Amino acid sequence: MTNIAKTEASAKSPDLALKITKILLALSALYFIWYLVGDRLTPMTDQARVRGFVIPIVPQVSGQVTQIHVGGDKQVKKGDILFEINPRDYELALEKAQLDLKLAGQEVGANTASVAAAKATLEKAKANLTTKQLNANRIFAVEAKGVVSQADADRTRGALAQAEQDVINAEAAYEQAKQTLGEVGNDNPKIQKALVALAQAQLDLERTRVTAPSDGVVSYAKVNIGYYAAKGQKIMTFISTEYVWIEAHYKENNLGNLVKGTPLDIVLDASPGNVFQGEVISLGFGVKFDQNVPGDLSTPQQPQGWMRDPQRFTVIIKFNERPDKHLLREGGQADVIAYTGDNFILNLLGKISIWFTSYMSYIY
Repeated sequence: MTNIAKTEASAKSPDLALKITKILLALSALYFIWYLVGDRLTPMTDQARVRGFVIPIVPQVSGQVTQIHVGGDKQVKKGDILFEINPRDYELALEKAQLDLKLAGQEVGANTASVAAAKATLEKAKANLTTKQLNANRIFAVEAKGVVSQADADRTRGALAQAEQDVINAEAAYEQAKQTLGEVGNDNPKIQKALVALAQAQLDLERTRVTAPSDGVVSYAKVNIGYYAAKGQKIMTFISTEYVWIEAHYKENNLGNLVKGTPLDIVLDASPGNVFQGEVISLGFGVKFDQNVPGDLSTPQQPQGWMRDPQRFTVIIKFNERPDKHLLREGGQADVIAYTGDNFILNLLGKISIWFTSYMSYIY
């Protein structure tokens, strides 16, 4: 009886192994089919990162740093002071600009008086000419009758010509005075120049206090009091938390059904076990691949293996409801799956897959 039982058990073992093999093959085939179909209808990628605006903090004036209000990796609000530059030079420049404006006003006032004097001289010359013309007319009227001598008539003509020349000279002096004065009041070029210099001095003084451009984090700040901040030189790195998005890199054959507005699920490595919803904002239309120098012959890309590497394109994704700021670090890794249709089975499998992936984030 014992031998018979052993024989029956041996006969059943191959059957069990065969069944298990068939089940595994069937599961593998189903997984392969799901992979092929899902790659088009529910494409997934683990090459995704959290992105935000990275802004180098660059002073717009030069000077010695006198105060630092933030350290590395500190949250700040828009308008918060990051650091201050010694303002003394710029305060002096502001005082000089204010004095220059007063001097310009005084100079314009003096020029205004010159214009008034030139105008008065012109009017006097015109009045003198009128008098000389009337007197000349009387003399010329009796000249032909011989009442006055030729010499007297010639002196009258000379005096009349001199009066006319005086009017011409006075008009020229008046025009020159007006040109020197320019526009009246604040429209005067000298006043305008002084006002521009004053505004620049005020702006430079304000720029000695460097502020945060938006809500965000100062992630890099390796300066100390006494450091000379040169205009245009990066002092800190600022990461804005006001606008945050996901930059996902999908394989080219994943893009066939992706469009703007396609819903997605997002898993952040910084938040294992949680799935966030989002949607596609835009799809990249090109990538850089040509490394040739202009003028050189093109160099064909060499394959790295027996299969060609897939090309990836950037897809920009926004959160429907943004997670907490502390989860959204610039460059943080993420996994993304998109749902391009209403197929219940594929979408359900995708949901299960991304849920499982979210918990795998505890491991890696």
